[in-house]
Amino acid sequence: MRSIRKYIREVLKESSETHRCLSGKLVPIESIECYDDVCVRIDDAVETRNTYPLQSDSRSHYNGLLKVLRRKKRKAKKFMDSGA
Repeated sequence: MRSIRKYIREVLKESSETHRCLSGKLVPIESIECYDDVCVRIDDAVETRNTYPLQSDSRSHYNGLLKVLRRKKRKAKKFMDSGA
């Protein structure tokens, strides 16, 4: 019975969207840990991006990264605001 429960938990965890924190821990996107981690990553990426000159490839790379992180932040915030 325990192995069935363990299997079901693993399947549910894999099927839901997850986020890997800087610590390496895998958390659900609707968790406060995900939201906090994404916020820290955004702050770090903004600081790093601002060190590069305008129109540089590195700055464009960080702008793309920030776009993805901000999308993930909005998704995590939506879950938190809805109380899900």
